Amino acid sequence: MKDVLVAQQGVRFQKLTPADCAAIHTASLRLLARVGVEVHHERARKVLEAAGATVDGTRVRLPEELVVWALSVVPDSFTLHSRDGEPVMPVGGQNVFFGVGSETPNILDHRTGLRRPGTLDDVREGALVVDALPNIDFLMSLFLPWDLAPEVATLQQFRTMLTYSVKPTLFLSPNVADIPMMVAMLEAVAGGADALREKPRGLCHINVTHPFRHEADEVEKLMLLAERAVPHAYSPVVFRGANGPMTQAGAMAVAGVGELLGLVLSQLVREGCPIAQAGGTAEKLDMRTMVGIYSSPEKRAGFAEMAHFRGVPHFGLGGASDSKVVDEQAVAEASLSLLVEALAGSNLIHDVGYMESGMSNSLVQIVILNEVIGWIRDFMRPAAMDEETPALDAIEQVTRRLLSAEGAALRIEELLAQHRAPALQPAVSATLDDIIKEHTTP
Repeated sequence: MKDVLVAQQGVRFQKLTPADCAAIHTASLRLLARVGVEVHHERARKVLEAAGATVDGTRVRLPEELVVWALSVVPDSFTLHSRDGEPVMPVGGQNVFFGVGSETPNILDHRTGLRRPGTLDDVREGALVVDALPNIDFLMSLFLPWDLAPEVATLQQFRTMLTYSVKPTLFLSPNVADIPMMVAMLEAVAGGADALREKPRGLCHINVTHPFRHEADEVEKLMLLAERAVPHAYSPVVFRGANGPMTQAGAMAVAGVGELLGLVLSQLVREGCPIAQAGGTAEKLDMRTMVGIYSSPEKRAGFAEMAHFRGVPHFGLGGASDSKVVDEQAVAEASLSLLVEALAGSNLIHDVGYMESGMSNSLVQIVILNEVIGWIRDFMRPAAMDEETPALDAIEQVTRRLLSAEGAALRIEELLAQHRAPALQPAVSATLDDIIKEHTTP
């Protein structure tokens, strides 16, 4: 296993005090017990009621002791493995890992500089570039493949990720029927369901539309993944002033309500199933456009601290920019967010390379940020001065070349020409094709 960035080894930043964390957590518990949440999934309501929850129609109220139990049995860490089964990401504690994001509708083309809809070939090239970059630890899908039919797009996208990168995959789908197929693909790669449980190759991210309202598809994904012991992140998000309070602490408490509901249900379905939490994510909106501001400073660090307070791994966000082009603003916003999240010990920092508030992704930005992350790793590593310390003139020469759009674009072409991920076994490749055919054949 390569060196792991550990926040507490070097400089550490703390935004919330333990008392702050306790107050926010207590507020979430109170809301869960008194107000409750809507759970639009009959089987989930029955599971929760059997465990001691109060159910009134679709509204479910959780007693504090049920949350305390779930927090006592959920793992405080888990390890993600490479496609080949190597343990490469011990997720938890103060360990920090970096990865790209998913599902942007557009790409900033490094060859033309133009913004255009994504394609499956963009996903392929993105997977190859991520696989080659040493400071990007995990892969997400990057772009929506608009050149494919909707019913097959997500599965083909995931197959492409598994084919062109050996790094752990963080995956998602808007279609609940895709999730068991994607898990089946991971099982095929791992060598079966038992092998995947023993050595998880990825984590599924479940986007939840509202902390107080859990739709059937969202809950079904959670229960499917928990039954198979696949690591997952269940992430309700509060948009302050829209679907939650304007204050940061109040919004985090509301978001925590949804996260704790997911955690309890996950552990009731399969005690000890690995799960990550976003720590009560509260987004800031641009009130002129109603677009979430990815680089907002208010959303930094505190969410990781809430996840650590609860003793669960943190699914974090950093490396994104609200700029529409790769410029000084883009690099500054992304770099600052990556540094602060790393200092806070955010375990899984995703969305490296996101542009214009998640509407575009840029391989140029990802290549530049690979160098920035290398800088952060060196900064946070305990000081060591010896004769093997690299010469400053070499560092300066390489960094100047890569920290420019032109240099990064040239580096992308070098990586695409030179890097090859190890090929899948022919039998595994055929199994992945069969899974897609089974899912999409009328």
